[in-house]
Amino acid sequence: MAEIVRMPKLSDTMTEGVVAEWHKNVGDQVESGEVLAEIETDKATMEFESFQDGVLLHIGVDKGATAAVDSILAILGEAGEDVSGLLAAEAEAPAAVAPDPASAALSGSRKCGSGRPSGKGAGMRRTASGRIGSPASSALRNVSLRYR
Repeated sequence: MAEIVRMPKLSDTMTEGVVAEWHKNVGDQVESGEVLAEIETDKATMEFESFQDGVLLHIGVDKGATAAVDSILAILGEAGEDVSGLLAAEAEAPAAVAPDPASAALSGSRKCGSGRPSGKGAGMRRTASGRIGSPASSALRNVSLRYR
């Protein structure tokens, strides 16, 4: 079954990325751990590795183009598989709303008289999505970093 590969959020401040280079072409076999593309952020260019095996069926962002985080970067699946249904469903899906950073920082905690969070989980840091072990953090484990 075809799987969508999304533009990863490679840092807490990243909202979009540029595909600097594709290492695979449509129709090429891709193995898990293989470099699929190089993604540029405002601070670095990183190699993005595939999380799965399959054939590259669709490239959603051309070389040199900018794409928002979580947009379709590529689609991997079985050779000859039709991806038009996935692309149509993605086009119909409503855009995700980004959480307010101020409310995300205080979610799950209470304020005490000093203005500091108190209670269970006080002082813990949360990811941009509000979860520990989010897809963004797993994407960070699968990239290698080259500073500009």
